[in-house]
Amino acid sequence: RSKESRVDIWLAFSPIKSNYFNFMIQKSTELGITKFLPIIFDRTIVRKINNQRLEKIVIEAAEQSNRINIPKIEKPQNLKNFLSKNKGKINLIFTDLNSKNKKLDLNKLTNKPVCIIIGPEGDFSEVEREEILSYEGVNSIKINENILRSETAAISAISIVNYFTNL
Repeated sequence: RSKESRVDIWLAFSPIKSNYFNFMIQKSTELGITKFLPIIFDRTIVRKINNQRLEKIVIEAAEQSNRINIPKIEKPQNLKNFLSKNKGKINLIFTDLNSKNKKLDLNKLTNKPVCIIIGPEGDFSEVEREEILSYEGVNSIKINENILRSETAAISAISIVNYFTNL
């Protein structure tokens, strides 16, 4: 079989409550995420994840969707570590309710992995928002007029990125 996708798509997210979390991981895997990056934000409520359970969900979802590769799961980290560790290595898609931009600009995307960053249930703090917006190569996008739950925002953003990167 040929490679699944032309673009590596990563999901940086805040851990959320169990049932919603499992659903988000399952659907994100089915939609082609290649790496999961749990981030502990200022307003993150759930601060621990069960890696064994997460791996099981990812494997089952990959098998169900007939994927060749199983997504990697990074250890939880804070936002500063995530941004510094990936400086210049990714195209960062920031799902920001405050953004005026409603379209993904393909001209801003390079051949690096695309990383979608989803906020915690209480949204990003202003300091976090500023840190993300100052990241080199960030593409801020408003994916919906409504405030979305974290798992809905992840699925929506992944679908948008998949659509535009596979044109």
